[in-house]
Amino acid sequence: MLKVSQKTEYAMRAMIELALRKLRDGDALVPARALAESQRIPLRFLEQQLGALHKAGLVESFRGAGGGCRLAKDAGDIKVSEIVDAIEGPTFPMHCLDVEDHTCFADSHCGLQELWGGVDQAVRQVLETTTLGELVQRHRRRVEPPMWAPSELLRPRR
Repeated sequence: MLKVSQKTEYAMRAMIELALRKLRDGDALVPARALAESQRIPLRFLEQQLGALHKAGLVESFRGAGGGCRLAKDAGDIKVSEIVDAIEGPTFPMHCLDVEDHTCFADSHCGLQELWGGVDQAVRQVLETTTLGELVQRHRRRVEPPMWAPSELLRPRR
């Protein structure tokens, strides 16, 4: 139902890779080509995502010989919502939840708005309370080869 765009997936993978390299190599710059190769992301596509992450203040980038990029701040201080917002901009599960959009004939008189508003709030809550640092910890716990079914990766309801 709700799907993450490929742009966001690639940006998240690049950010995790940058965080892992920071743990291993300190503040060394990582060439975009190295990121693209390690994550199997088309270079041109990745460069666009890195540009958006740079503009959002999440990545520092340096041109020229010996250039590259690195995280602009500690992974534990970067919320997943910041990464998603940098790539996607404002997102709404339905157009009617955008405060600027009043094109629906049932605007603010519809039970669906409340339903989708709740879905949006739940998703935002997860994105805003999860940090890149936490994703890196989860990534480092992985087992090779992966041994999980998709259902096992979902958090149980509380």
